[in-house]
Amino acid sequence: MYRTLNPRQQFSALLLALVKRDLTARYRRSFLGPLWAILQPLLLMLLFLFLSSVVNIPSEGAPYVLFSFAALVPWTFFNNAINGCAPSITTNAGLLKKMAVPREVFPLGAVTIASFDLLMAGSVLAFMLLVFNVPLTFHLAWLPVLALGLGLLALGVGMFIAALATYRRDFVYATPFLLQFWLYATPVAYPLSSVPERFMGLYQLNPTVGYIDGFRSVIVHGRAPDFSLLLLAFGISALVFLVGWGVFRLTSQYFADVL
Repeated sequence: MYRTLNPRQQFSALLLALVKRDLTARYRRSFLGPLWAILQPLLLMLLFLFLSSVVNIPSEGAPYVLFSFAALVPWTFFNNAINGCAPSITTNAGLLKKMAVPREVFPLGAVTIASFDLLMAGSVLAFMLLVFNVPLTFHLAWLPVLALGLGLLALGVGMFIAALATYRRDFVYATPFLLQFWLYATPVAYPLSSVPERFMGLYQLNPTVGYIDGFRSVIVHGRAPDFSLLLLAFGISALVFLVGWGVFRLTSQYFADVL
């Protein structure tokens, strides 16, 4: 006799199936396979390393390779999560038309897949810490908190874009450009301390600032993240998530008709 799954178990089972399907499809007929998850932040790190040698970007006393890569790992997760969310409804149009499934599972699946990239690149970052003999401190316990907050922000932004992209594909095409500008407005290639004081208040309204600076603080410098900055980032992330989820829920009832 088969046991009937409750709605939460059905959601989890569907999420797991989608993640397994998309991960398999992503690396099918790929020579490097999952190593692509590592190459993206590594190549950006090399680019930033070249720029730092040209314009002398400060790295707060840390080796610039480690300084930049510690920020690129979480940024790549954020970038890939949103880029994966944007077309998540349109690419699953066939499934949406055949089955009554909770629409949120598709953007959540994209964020989950990006978490795989975070773990892969994080393993390289851990190796770098050993190479540069960086001491591990108890402040590393902040990492799950920072990843959760960044994931919440990515899901909120991703659901908002996915909802709009269902009606206009232009939003999918515009997302990489948006994220490119967002990268420049986040202390990934440069330290937060290099931002002019007169712009700091406005600059810190970017929630990724608190997360990326927090990752760098606990990993590279062995200190706790700036609590006030992190609290601001969490507050804005929660607001973005509520708005994104609200728009997604409001428009999701028409997805099947539009698709």
